[in-house]
Amino acid sequence: MGRDSYRFRALDKEREKKGRLDPKWRGVGLILIALFTVAGYSFAAWFLRANAENGWIYIPRAAIYPKFAPFLGGGLLIKIIVAILFTLLSYAILSVIYAMAFPIRHGETDAPVDRKAERRKKRKERIEKKKRKFY
Repeated sequence: MGRDSYRFRALDKEREKKGRLDPKWRGVGLILIALFTVAGYSFAAWFLRANAENGWIYIPRAAIYPKFAPFLGGGLLIKIIVAILFTLLSYAILSVIYAMAFPIRHGETDAPVDRKAERRKKRKERIEKKKRKFY
């Protein structure tokens, strides 16, 4: 009996099989990351050109032609920074959309949701709202 029993091994294999991710979805994730990075770099190049024409924000000359890294001149440093920021922001937006579309389901080892605590919290919020409205 215990951890080495036949039933435990069968359940363990079942859990392992359930937890594996299909390799094609890993490929989709890799393609998305590459696509976000390329889109971020293109956005950065467009932004630098449009900013030079319209003057939306001031970018110092030292940022466009940095003295500490002359090989990053011509706005390459700013393009890289903006591309990284764009990639992070787009990935965050994708993660939020994914979380809304596919919420996490509770498994066999998860504790059930405490409904009483949720009701108490809602009641407390209603009381606070009434107090703010009254005063």
